[in-house]
Amino acid sequence: MLKKIFCFFVVIPVFLIVSGCASIFKSSDYYGVTTSGKNIVFIIDISGSMEGNNEGNISDKARARAASAAGSYIGNKIGGITGGIVSSSIQKETTKLASAKRELEPAIRGLNESTKFTIVTFSDSAAAWNEKLQVADSSNTLKSIVFIERLSATGGTSSLKGLKKALSIKGVDTIFFLSDGQPSDGGPDQILKEVKKIKKKNIKIHTVGLGDDKDENFLRELAEQNGGTYSEG
Repeated sequence: MLKKIFCFFVVIPVFLIVSGCASIFKSSDYYGVTTSGKNIVFIIDISGSMEGNNEGNISDKARARAASAAGSYIGNKIGGITGGIVSSSIQKETTKLASAKRELEPAIRGLNESTKFTIVTFSDSAAAWNEKLQVADSSNTLKSIVFIERLSATGGTSSLKGLKKALSIKGVDTIFFLSDGQPSDGGPDQILKEVKKIKKKNIKIHTVGLGDDKDENFLRELAEQNGGTYSEG
């Protein structure tokens, strides 16, 4: 029993190292792009492929190896059902979705209180954390981070639905669009045409590609055609 209790104490620092304490720190950028817009929408891909490991980021590769080893070791030490749960929880921190969370939470915490923001997620369909832009005060920041932490990955990659949802939010001037795969609700050219048709001129779209299966050409074009920057996670 004492051995198992000791192992639980070991889990805490390992988990903090693996997660990077993302919900604590602040950042003035998101994947290297300054979050300088006044009315920002963050679009996050939560399709099933986001449960895969982040193959493209060096620090995440190292984190994945460490977390996998730590998860297995701690799980074996605890043993039984509890050990399996702990091991699985630690290893989940290596996924592309976990990586995206680690970038998004500090970016939101770092927003100026004069900034307004919301979050849009997409898989088979699209949904918003809040249908209206919210002031980036401490209360809304905390609520959004709780929302982010609860996200899980499933379904397809309906990129067009995500973009349409974000573009429908009143007052948006800056969009950050993150995805790890090929759009499943339209070809790249079709999506680019649709965005051009419905987007107001003053809206800037930045894009982020995760993993080896991202559609880099599409993401680059989407950013370039809309005054934004393409980044890789």
